[in-house]
Amino acid sequence: MIRSSAPTRIDLAGGTLDLWPLHLFFDNPPTLNAAINLYATVELTARQDKAIVIESRDLGSKAKFRNLAALPDKHPLVLLIKLIRFYQPKTGLHMVTHCEAPAGSGIGGSSALNIALNGALNLFTKRRYSREQMIEIAKNVETQVIDVPAGTQDYYSAMFGGVQSIQPGIVKTERRQLPMDLKDLNQRFVLCYTGQPHHSGINNWSVYKKTIDGNAKTLKSLSRIAEVARHMEKLLAQGKLTRFDHWFNEEWKARKALAPGISTSKMDRMVLAAKNKGALAAKVCGAGGGGCVAFFVPPKKREDVIQALQKHGGNVLNFKFVARGLRVARVPS
Repeated sequence: MIRSSAPTRIDLAGGTLDLWPLHLFFDNPPTLNAAINLYATVELTARQDKAIVIESRDLGSKAKFRNLAALPDKHPLVLLIKLIRFYQPKTGLHMVTHCEAPAGSGIGGSSALNIALNGALNLFTKRRYSREQMIEIAKNVETQVIDVPAGTQDYYSAMFGGVQSIQPGIVKTERRQLPMDLKDLNQRFVLCYTGQPHHSGINNWSVYKKTIDGNAKTLKSLSRIAEVARHMEKLLAQGKLTRFDHWFNEEWKARKALAPGISTSKMDRMVLAAKNKGALAAKVCGAGGGGCVAFFVPPKKREDVIQALQKHGGNVLNFKFVARGLRVARVPS
């Protein structure tokens, strides 16, 4: 058996600008995120015949196809199917997937699963793609699945872990690990699922179109997000959290102005309740419209904030920041 796993993430600043070519319009600002230990996992076992069996524990869905050629173009497990078709395994296989992140939580669950799938299939088929090549494969296949452009930041957090600055450029995308104390960060963040799933492709596509069309309000908001990301990167590159709360709040202000529905009334109530109990800053994870909200809190106020969020119907997720990224290994079945 091959077992593969990849972390999800909390995005800190610069999201949406990781979509090509939006970053080019704002002089290639960084996107910052941090990997967390809510993992997407894949278990892959070879079969003696040509059959392809795929199973999602999260969706409670399982399907069997007699061979590679029988894989359909449309199916609830289309991401798995497209990647299997791309890697062209020479034998049958049984694939089981699971993600610890709630569906539609905005913390990169589908992208982490995509990277875990690439890792497992790359080893299974002995293709020897590099990690950077697997990110490109993941991005392009996910674009085919969601029918709108896919960003790149989630693949980098899933692939490499830690706190990262991902900076697309003219020649290639550069990344660097930021020297943050993960144990300290664990005491300063609360992650709460609102119970309202989101669809990142819808919000991002709306912003994408408005940017290409030159919408002045959208360009202003994205310009501010780029500015905030640059300021935050300077802080985190020094391993400091000085004024982090200010920039985290500023990112959320600019993001809310991007499109209607990015912030919901439930989110607003939860943020207000958390700040009344001492939270210093908050912002939505991902493209908004539902999903998770991340809160930056003083360590001594963390439990008070958690209780306030739970009273308002929030599902506070138990997580830790992690330095690890994709892991793939052969294990006894």
